[in-house]
Amino acid sequence: MKPLLPSLAFALIPTALAAWDESAVAQLRDTGRCEECDLTRADLRWAAVYAAELGGAPNLVDGVLDRSDLSGANLYGANLEGTSLRNANLTGADLSWSVMIGTDLTGADLTGAKLTGIIFCDTIMPDGTANDAHC
Repeated sequence: MKPLLPSLAFALIPTALAAWDESAVAQLRDTGRCEECDLTRADLRWAAVYAAELGGAPNLVDGVLDRSDLSGANLYGANLEGTSLRNANLTGADLSWSVMIGTDLTGADLTGAKLTGIIFCDTIMPDGTANDAHC
């Protein structure tokens, strides 16, 4: 007879890793709005949320937003620590007062984005350089 515990632990791994609220992801997908959402570790690659309302300090820690269209999005005060935004379209996005510790912006388009008060530390900028201005 095989022990039940290892099988049970293996079955629960995906649930434990999926820390984000699926209803928040669905709300973002369906309405383009998700204020005060906790999308920690959410994988939103290829998301097209043009002009999305993500204000109210959303938690996007360790999120994967590679190649996402976040043009015009309100990310004011967002916690983007450890978030991957490689090749994301952030044109015209409001990133003011966001936290970008360990954030990867490689290839991201920040044309016209609001960048006031951002905390940069161990941040990879769109051109591949490191920004440690607030470490």
